[in-house]
Order: sequence, then C-alpha cells, then structure tokens
Amino acid sequence: MKTAGLRSRTSALNALALFALIILSMAVIPPTSAAEQPAPMTITDEMSCGVCGMFPAKFVKWQTQIIFSDGTMVPFDGSKDMFKYILDMAQYDPKHSADDIAAIWVKVFDTGLWINGREATFVVGSKVMGPMGRELIPFKNSAEAENFKKSNGGMIKVFDDISMDDIKGLGMSGMKTEGKMPGKM
Repeated sequence: MKTAGLRSRTSALNALALFALIILSMAVIPPTSAAEQPAPMTITDEMSCGVCGMFPAKFVKWQTQIIFSDGTMVPFDGSKDMFKYILDMAQYDPKHSADDIAAIWVKVFDTGLWINGREATFVVGSKVMGPMGRELIPFKNSAEAENFKKSNGGMIKVFDDISMDDIKGLGMSGMKTEGKMPGKM
C-alpha cells in the first residue's frame, strides 16, 4: 500500500514538473507562426524604403516590410533592400536589432499576397528585374520557385541561407528609376 501511494505522489510530481516546464518554455520561445505575428501594414505613398529611399507604394508587387516588437514598420521596395537592412542593421537602424523583429512580410511574386518572409522560398538573380535591378523574388514554396526558375533562371534559396554575398552578387544593374527619392541613392 505504501508503494502505491509513493508511486501516486511521484506521478503527480512528475506531471507538475512537466506542466511547469511546458509553461516556462512557452514564456521563453517567441511566436513564429504567421497567426501570432503582427499583420502586414499598409505602405503609404509618403513612406520611403529603409535602405534606398525609393517609395515602395509605387512598386506594389515588390513590397516587403519588417515590423518590430515596438510596433514600428520599415517598408522596402524589394527583398534585396530588405535583406541588406536585416544583414546590416547597425548601419540602417541602430535603434533596433534582429532580436527586435516581430514579423517579416514579403509578397508572393505571382499573386501579390503577403506571406511570412522567413517561410518564403526565393529565386535569386533571375532575368526578371525589380525596382532595384536583379532581385530576390519570393514564392510560397520551392515548387513555385522551381517553376519560375525554369523560365527565368536564378538560384533557389530559403530565407536563412541568404547572405550579404548573395546581395552583393545582384549589383544594381537594371534599376527602375521611377519613385526614386532624390539624393538617397
């Protein structure tokens, strides 16, 4: 009888410890699903790109944005500038760090729908030009990216594999100049 009571108490303590561990892990792990992130914000006509100063509202199809945990949003006229910003935040935004990013939103190339940038698959350096020349073009999944690549060239990469070397390799050729903010490029 004593053994059964000891087992019961041990099981209760184990269950309590497991419950405490689950609660603690939920408090430490930041939200990552699109449903738990701030929704994409409207990019208005007067907002300028956080890197080059162009006006992303003029390039609706190419828009991307970062939303910080303090509620501020930085718009971009393409994924290339967004990645420049993320990979060198000290230069572009000394007030924030990568840890402050609450959401990264990009538009799917074919549909224009906002998706979580961290979950996108990108075609890097295709023959399709964006507002800043050669671009990183976002797709919902690798199958869509592969289909696009067959006709337009480029390399397929996921968010975490994109480096500053990829960005530098794209250069500035083929830039569109409409929507440029004077003195910012």
